Amino acid sequence: MAFLRVNLTNLKTMVVDDSRTARLMLAEMLREMGVSSIAKAEDGADAMQQLKTFAADVVICDLHMTPLDGIEFTRLLRTADDSPNPYLPVLMLTGDATQKQLSNALNAGVHGFMSKPLQADSLRRQINLVFSRPLVFIREGRELKPVTAPKRQDDADVQCASAA
Repeated sequence: MAFLRVNLTNLKTMVVDDSRTARLMLAEMLREMGVSSIAKAEDGADAMQQLKTFAADVVICDLHMTPLDGIEFTRLLRTADDSPNPYLPVLMLTGDATQKQLSNALNAGVHGFMSKPLQADSLRRQINLVFSRPLVFIREGRELKPVTAPKRQDDADVQCASAA
């Protein structure tokens, strides 16, 4: 499968992690890849507030944060009445997640996962994948739910909601 090669220069990215060190390292990795517009948030609540004034193209979010973790942030982004962009792509970072957490994240509308420690090639691939195969959502009452497609043979190594 051919992936769209995203021009990262104009990509507006938000990094959400409760670790200041992780935020700085990820922001530096993005800068080295050519991304120039990067916002940093300490947790999901901070991210929701900042997204009201920062029109991100993609969010890279840690799973384990307090007081609002990555799954709760994604659910809030998808369902809140005042959400600045319920369709915003969210890539989730995790160093240790249970199968149930991964499933909950996919059901909340996470576009893909990346393992810590993060590698630049994995990050670039996931960003390209987000824009090559965007998720489709349906509205069920107040909630947006991602529509999952059957896995295709050429997607065997891809972990994302659209290939789950």
